[in-house]
Amino acid sequence: MQPHDLRSASFSHYPPQGRAFAVKHLVLLRQIPLVLLPILLRVIIEYDWCFPVEQRTLIRQFDYLESLQASSLASLMDPFAAVRLPSEVNKIDWVNNPQQFSEQLSALLWSTQQIDDYRKAASQYQAQLEQVLAEKPPVIPRFTVVVVGQGVSQSNVSLFRLLRPHGALFTNAEPGGGMETLIRFVNERAQKRPEKYAHWYIDGRHADASCGARQGITVTSYNELAPFALKELTLMEDFIERAGKTASAGPEAAQSFMAALSPTDLGLHGSSDDAVLRHFEVKLLTEGAGTQVFSTTFVQWAAREAMRRAQPITMLARFAPRQRMAPMNELLKRDPLTQQTDPEGSLVDADMGAYYTWINQGRLPGADRARFLAWFEGHRLAIAIAPDLPRGTTSDVSTSMTKILEWMS
Repeated sequence: MQPHDLRSASFSHYPPQGRAFAVKHLVLLRQIPLVLLPILLRVIIEYDWCFPVEQRTLIRQFDYLESLQASSLASLMDPFAAVRLPSEVNKIDWVNNPQQFSEQLSALLWSTQQIDDYRKAASQYQAQLEQVLAEKPPVIPRFTVVVVGQGVSQSNVSLFRLLRPHGALFTNAEPGGGMETLIRFVNERAQKRPEKYAHWYIDGRHADASCGARQGITVTSYNELAPFALKELTLMEDFIERAGKTASAGPEAAQSFMAALSPTDLGLHGSSDDAVLRHFEVKLLTEGAGTQVFSTTFVQWAAREAMRRAQPITMLARFAPRQRMAPMNELLKRDPLTQQTDPEGSLVDADMGAYYTWINQGRLPGADRARFLAWFEGHRLAIAIAPDLPRGTTSDVSTSMTKILEWMS
């Protein structure tokens, strides 16, 4: 089957919104070379579970392509059309399994020495799209708060070392009521700018009940998802055992199996209102390396993916102690919620996670106006990064979390 063979019925197995999108843009889809088309279909087939900003981006991308003159569209697609694909790719059901096609495409491009040509075509395509699809900065500045060190009474770790050149370090911030202040701050922002998936709270243990969906905040936590992570690992082990008997348990097959897992497969049930979040959580567990076994990795990856995909204007990410290290085969089998924890090692993880979260915030539109706060929970140490705060400075003046937030705003 080739792109020009597509019909409305070709998308009959897609979820409702994705099917409607594909049918609406059928004429354009028929003109896209096979080497690129399944990559676009990977997004369309999951359109129903995309965040609003992802849906807007896809709509704008197709509207732009359809606005081009025939000669301009052909010029944009010609580098992809020049990539030669062997006839066996037609055996793949790339309409209903675009993920599988994309995985095999990479190996094909390497084996036929066309990977450089493909990368060049993709870079040109992406560069042209970025000129017209750039998101506008949010109406209010983004504000990210990262809390580290839960359960650590004292530490010799030099915290926030990588963040210090970019902000103001406070060494005498009153810790009492700090978490309550931050949760209240996030709740207030969500009430002032109510928008679905615009405000997030990610916790490495149990999410605080006072910061949640009733306040218009998207909440996810490691302890809530740990049982489903164990289910995923069990399913993966069963798949490898079955596939091993037929010598088909290669990395591509395993990746395809993981990508096909749904909330129902993991027992992660919910209402239709939170279907987008449930699918997001499944991807956290199936695509993240270590998110199943370490709460610190879960928080870092969840913050990264939420920023990349949902582009929130408010985020509170709270790290918690992870389970102690052990041999990998043991980590993949045991219940992480019943193990001894490693608060000190978790603090090191969280410190680096805070830095990575700040970097990821800087990749979003409006980064020059964004605010970032990291706090050593229960202690007097915090670092604030904001346009009006001096960089690379340290203050030992007694202050409060409320005052720091005021200075940042």
